[in-house]
Amino acid sequence: MKVTKKELIDFLEEKVLNPAEMNPAADLTIKRKINATRMRLNNQVSAEKVEQFFWSAMATDKGIDSYKKISNIGAPTFEDVRDEFKKLCGS
Repeated sequence: MKVTKKELIDFLEEKVLNPAEMNPAADLTIKRKINATRMRLNNQVSAEKVEQFFWSAMATDKGIDSYKKISNIGAPTFEDVRDEFKKLCGS
């Protein structure tokens, strides 16, 4: 994997986290979920760990709940950027 941890996090910030957080319909619950996700991403030790977090986050109950809440307001989700993220990771 040639992509860096920072590049992966920057991609997710630009494509998912910031747009969802700035969405006028984003309530406090959504903003808290985004901040928690941001903290978890930044706590990963490598690009590989960020990639693992990304894929596993979609399969957890919290991830599914976040997907529902965020997609309900029309904001982008991890699921929406899967293909682009996979290409960025070189998969």
